[in-house]
Amino acid sequence: MPYRMRFIGFVTAALLFIGLLLTSVMPAVAQNRILLGKVTDDKGQPVADAQISIQGIDSVLSLSTKTDKKGEYKYLLGIPGTFRVIVRKAGYQPQYKETKAVLGEESKVDFQLAPGQDAKFPFEMTDAEKEQARQQAAQAEKRKQFSAEVKAHFDLGVKMGEQGKYTEAVDEFGKALEKDPQQPGILSRQAEAYAKLGKNEEALAAYEKAIGLNPNDAESLTNMGVVLNKLGKVAESQDAFKKAAAIPGASAQSLYNLGATLFNAQQTDEAADSFKKAIAVDPSFAEAYYQLGMCLAAKPETMTAAVDAFKKYITIGKKADQIELAKQMIQAMGGK
Repeated sequence: MPYRMRFIGFVTAALLFIGLLLTSVMPAVAQNRILLGKVTDDKGQPVADAQISIQGIDSVLSLSTKTDKKGEYKYLLGIPGTFRVIVRKAGYQPQYKETKAVLGEESKVDFQLAPGQDAKFPFEMTDAEKEQARQQAAQAEKRKQFSAEVKAHFDLGVKMGEQGKYTEAVDEFGKALEKDPQQPGILSRQAEAYAKLGKNEEALAAYEKAIGLNPNDAESLTNMGVVLNKLGKVAESQDAFKKAAAIPGASAQSLYNLGATLFNAQQTDEAADSFKKAIAVDPSFAEAYYQLGMCLAAKPETMTAAVDAFKKYITIGKKADQIELAKQMIQAMGGK
């Protein structure tokens, strides 16, 4: 064989060997799949420390990482395939997206989270949880179908109540609840109508159902406290007022009612504190000033403050007999 041919054959073999060598020693660069993205909130601001879960759809791979201060994440995948990327962060609704990891390419998966609560996705649920979710969805659809009828009965019930026809109001609210019994607002309205009729036991039962569906309804808790007080259940009444007053953004009426029950229980210091809180919420709440004056008048060291409370009531109060009594109290305590 001529020397030139032998040389060319040697070069070809050498190149082939080098090519095979390169493919065997470069998988970390050429065969990697990079998954990356950014997580922001509904205002476009980065969400740091969001939990990123990476699950293989066509493999058993399961990985996790977190976003950095810029809301960014990056992960180096060692195998190809289709992946599900799930993001979770307390105070936000979770999200997920599916992506395909391609050899030597970046797979960019961004998320924009909306405020809300965490929840499971269907693929994370057990069979029992899926069945429960199915039933809840069916109930929601049923309520949606009945919504027009429910609203018609509810609106008529409100109208009857405004006209003082409380028996008819109770009936209309009942018809609405037959269609959709999971409506705390309708239950509360029905309870109010029962209370107007003097049917306090029925009112209490309706309020209890309403609060069971919406435990943070300060107005229903307050009204239930009034009903409990009428039934002579003082301790339960006080407990209801306390719960209402503890809810963030509690109304002045809730705080006032709590003060009134505490005052009747001769807990004047606690009652005074509640009346002060009611005034802080609503500085024009005349009755709170009057009752605060009564609480503070019981002790010599708080009489000066009691005089100030009574003077304020005289200025803004509407009840003539209480205004006259406030004047007498001021005179008796040596005020002017």
